[in-house]
Amino acid sequence: MENKKVSVVSPQFVLGILIIAVGVVFMLDNLEIIYAGDFLRFWPALLVVWGISKVAQSPGSPGKTFGWILIVIGSFMLFDRLDIIVFRIRDWWPLILIIIGLNFLRGSWMRSRVKSGNESAWVSEGKDSENFIKHIAIMSGVRRQVTTKTFQGGELTAIMGGCEIDLREADIKGEEAVLDVVAIWGGIEIRVPMGWSVSVKAMPIMGGVDDKTYPAKEGQSKRLTLTGNIVMGGVEIKN
Repeated sequence: MENKKVSVVSPQFVLGILIIAVGVVFMLDNLEIIYAGDFLRFWPALLVVWGISKVAQSPGSPGKTFGWILIVIGSFMLFDRLDIIVFRIRDWWPLILIIIGLNFLRGSWMRSRVKSGNESAWVSEGKDSENFIKHIAIMSGVRRQVTTKTFQGGELTAIMGGCEIDLREADIKGEEAVLDVVAIWGGIEIRVPMGWSVSVKAMPIMGGVDDKTYPAKEGQSKRLTLTGNIVMGGVEIKN
C-alpha cells in the first residue's frame, strides 16, 4: 500500500506561524527581555514568507500571481530597511495596477483559446447570446436566467455593481464551460444545477470566491470553470 505524504505548509499554516511569532515578540517586549521595535521594523519579511507559501501551492493555484506580488513588494521594503536600496511604496504602487492589468490581458488571451484534442483553435466569441453570455454591470445590477442546453460560458464584469446569473435550468455543451469573471469592488452570484462540478481558477486580490455548491457525484462530467480576477470584490457560487 502506497503512503501518501500530506503537505501541511499551507497559507493558513504559515499565517498561523507568523501570528505566533509576532505574539512572542510582543510578549518578550512586555517582559522587558527584548525591544520589539528592533524586530518589528523588519515586518516586510512576513510578506515575503506569506508570498512564498502562496507560490508554493499547486501549479494551478489562482493565488500564485498574488504570491509573487507579495514577494516582490516585501523584498524591496526589506532591502530598504537594511539600507541596501531606497524604496518608497508611494513611488511604486502603480506597478501593482500594471501587474493586475497584465493579468487581465493574460486571462483574456487564455479564454479565447479552445483546445480540441491536441490542436488549439481561436474562437470569435461574438455578441451576447443564450449559449455565450456577456454582461457588464458598472454601478448597477444585472439579473439573468439561462435555460439553454448548449451553454458554452461567457464573461461577467461587475465594477461597483453586481451580476446574478441563474444556470439551474441550463446544460453544458460538451463537458466544460468557461465563465470569465471580473469583480472590482463588486459582486457576482452564480447558481448552477445540482451535479455540476465547479473549478475555480480565478485570482482573488484582496477579494474572495465562495463555492457553496454540493460536490458532484462520481461519473458526472459537466464542469463549470471560473477564470478571471476578483479585486476587492467577491464571487459566490451555489446550487
